[in-house]
This record gives sequence, C-alpha cells and structure tokens, in this order.
Amino acid sequence: MNVVPVDHTRRLWAIYDLLGEEKKNYILGLPWNTFAWSRGGGQETWPRRQLDPDVPEVMLASGWICECLSDINQALGTKFSRSWGIWWLDEPGFSCNLHTDGHLPNAMQIFWVSPNNSDQYGTGFYHYKNSSNSYIRHQFYSRPNNGYLMLNHAEPDGSQPLQWHAMLNIVPENTWRLSSYWFFECD
Repeated sequence: MNVVPVDHTRRLWAIYDLLGEEKKNYILGLPWNTFAWSRGGGQETWPRRQLDPDVPEVMLASGWICECLSDINQALGTKFSRSWGIWWLDEPGFSCNLHTDGHLPNAMQIFWVSPNNSDQYGTGFYHYKNSSNSYIRHQFYSRPNNGYLMLNHAEPDGSQPLQWHAMLNIVPENTWRLSSYWFFECD
C-alpha cells in the first residue's frame, strides 16, 4: 500500500495498491452484480446497490480492508481504532453531484470495477462549491485497488472542513461501477 497526501492540508490522501495483487485479482474476479443487495443509507432513490455484507465473498474482502487499519494509521499518523464499510455497485445512470460529507466520519473510497474499464469514473475534489475544472483540487481516477482517504473530522476549534467532491460522469447503460467505502473513527 502506498499513501500520499494530495496537498499541504494533509486531509486528502491518495491510496495506491491498497491490497496485494492476489487479493486484488480475487476481488476483480468475483460476480459482484449477482450478489444480494438493498438500497439504503439515505440513498434509496439512487441507482446504487448496497451489497449485502453477509455474502461470504463480501465478508472476506471486507476483512482484508479492515486489516489495513494499522498500516493506514502509520501512514497518516492517525489513531483510528475502528473501521467498517460498505460495497457499492453503481448502476447505469448513477452519478453524484458536488457535495460535502458534512459530519460523516473520516472515509476511504477504493475503486474496483469501472464501466468499460475506463478510469474516468473516479471522484474529483474541488477547492470551492464549483465543479469547474479551474477549481479542481485533485481528480482521483477509477483504477482498481486505488482511491482516496478523506479526513473529515472537526478541527480542534470545532470547525468542520468542507471537502467538496463529486463523481460527475454518468455510469453508461449495460455497465456498472464497483467501489468500497470505508469509515474510520477513534474511540
């Protein structure tokens, strides 16, 4: 795993090669679009499936990501004590408008499968509430086993950082996008 800060704020990090090659290939070889799923988490109207965490293959892959907690803490200088996550399968028509995550915990999104094997279905982060290319802070590409980690906790003075981000390219017909979204918290 390679973890690199995106800028001087050290609140947005690029994650490369989260899991080893063997685990990555196992994940990429699974029939994700056949697994049990539901819609939830406040996204019931989105064309997004939340995969059932009790599917054995999902449980195994989730366990591998949870095992990365100490390496993530070491790379970021954090003291996260727990992590948990979801696997999302984004259906045709899915995109995500510019937003912040508000008071959600620190989060990591790792991309696994992208429509037509294109890397153009990642997340872009912006300096302001404006998705113009001139305001781009960093564009994360949807490449397997890569993604970002966003430190979203409040500052010591209680202020909340505004990390504007979006996935503006619409998932095309007859394709889907798979990502894992992990949360990190301290006791």
